[in-house]
Amino acid sequence: MYNSITPLSIDEIKAQIISNNAKISELLTENETLCRQMGLEPPATNYAPSVKKRIHFPSKYIRTKEFYVRKYKLQYFFSNNEVVSNVAYSLQMSDLYNYILNRFYVFGSLETMIYKAAIINYVCIIESLIGQVYDDMHAYCGSCPDHDHCEFFMPKVKAFAQKLDAIESKGILNLSSEQFQQIRQAYHLRNHMHIYSAAKENEYKTKSFDRKLHNSIIVVMKGITETLFWDMLPATKECYINLMMPSQQFP
Repeated sequence: MYNSITPLSIDEIKAQIISNNAKISELLTENETLCRQMGLEPPATNYAPSVKKRIHFPSKYIRTKEFYVRKYKLQYFFSNNEVVSNVAYSLQMSDLYNYILNRFYVFGSLETMIYKAAIINYVCIIESLIGQVYDDMHAYCGSCPDHDHCEFFMPKVKAFAQKLDAIESKGILNLSSEQFQQIRQAYHLRNHMHIYSAAKENEYKTKSFDRKLHNSIIVVMKGITETLFWDMLPATKECYINLMMPSQQFP
């Protein structure tokens, strides 16, 4: 057992974690065996202890709603508090997926499905942030009498892919072409998530949803709010051309 008084080296800590994982795995397996000794067939028939007597999820791994509202400045992006909360809850869900993918040995099609759910969750968050800022910028610029002649005017479109194309073509969001393409790729996969078409497209047996795509989307997600906050969000309240002047700053 880990003794907090005696400091461990990094290698010793890793070895202790691996040893703990073996013990945890053994205990979890034993619990399932005990359930079957009661005549149950989990998950069809199950035994669920009272809430406080179940396995306790490690504290601080899933960050709070308030943490995410503050970290991603969600109150600046959405005027509706319910939407702010829903986006924060989705970010919390990303922590849960992260925990499963990094703490459990999952393989095959099930691993692909977990990556799929995690990636789609991130894409939904990115879509909501970019989509909201785009719509707000369009609404503000639409009141300008010169908007038809402005190179930065965002046309009214509903499809997220069209919004992304317009943003990239106008060069007003500080993302690389590769990052725009990563968002498109993940969004395309998200739009082809229907179970009835999965067999036709062999979705569950491909590597479309994997660690590489998952990690690249995380990188985009981490930078997207700062980029939106400084590059586009100010243009929902002031002319973008004026904001390009060096003296303009967004508080």
